[in-house]
Amino acid sequence: MNGKTLISAICLLLALCLALYFYADWQQQFDAALPVPPPADDTETGGHGKPDGDWKPDDAHDNDTGDLIPSVDWKPSTGSPHEASKPENLAEADTEDPVAKAWAQLDEIADNPFAWGGNADPRTPGLVQQLTPIVDSLESEAHAEEIGDLLNELAYLRDPRSIETLVAYQCGGKIGTAPVREALIAMGPPVVPYLLPYLDEEDDEAMGVYVAPHVLGHIGARHRVELDGIVKHIILPKLEKQLGLALTDPFPTEIRIRNLEEAIARLKR
Repeated sequence: MNGKTLISAICLLLALCLALYFYADWQQQFDAALPVPPPADDTETGGHGKPDGDWKPDDAHDNDTGDLIPSVDWKPSTGSPHEASKPENLAEADTEDPVAKAWAQLDEIADNPFAWGGNADPRTPGLVQQLTPIVDSLESEAHAEEIGDLLNELAYLRDPRSIETLVAYQCGGKIGTAPVREALIAMGPPVVPYLLPYLDEEDDEAMGVYVAPHVLGHIGARHRVELDGIVKHIILPKLEKQLGLALTDPFPTEIRIRNLEEAIARLKR
């Protein structure tokens, strides 16, 4: 190795050492400039936000993966959501009576929601928990948007266990979204028991009187063979009664009348 080559090698080595030194110094200053996270609160070992901003324990999450605990055993609270809609003298009816048979079929559907498809998604319990209790007043537009996003996420799963929550918001709450309506129609027969009580509602300001006929009309038409007795002896009579009340109302709501007429026509095709 001649003198010029040796000098060039030494210069390159010095340049590399200087570069490494300045990079390490810059990295140290950059790290020091990052914001320091607040100290952990011993009283809150973990948590996630609810729509109302209140903290709640993070027991719906798996500490290893961060995913919602895959509990397929979780079930919604309502056992027979359509019970209040049954005729009072139904228990004494003949078991061969077509009306009694239709209500018995409805009981079977309510007790076996997965018989009609759908999967127990592990994310459902956590989303339902975040949406409970049902919000009856909205703090802000952002609040409504956050709840709407949670509802749409829940609707996307198509888990029959979510029906109770989706219907409660869509028909009885303050927030309704197109994805929720589409999900309810897609999930089919298991939705029917949860919507029937809204066909007994007479308040024009209740969302259920508009949503229930629309969704039931589509479900009944898609599953007419399986739900024939329920459509003929339960859904149609309730829709026709609602239409009669709406037409005799001194201040009729055109949208409500149109929804009822369309649902009845669809079910009679």
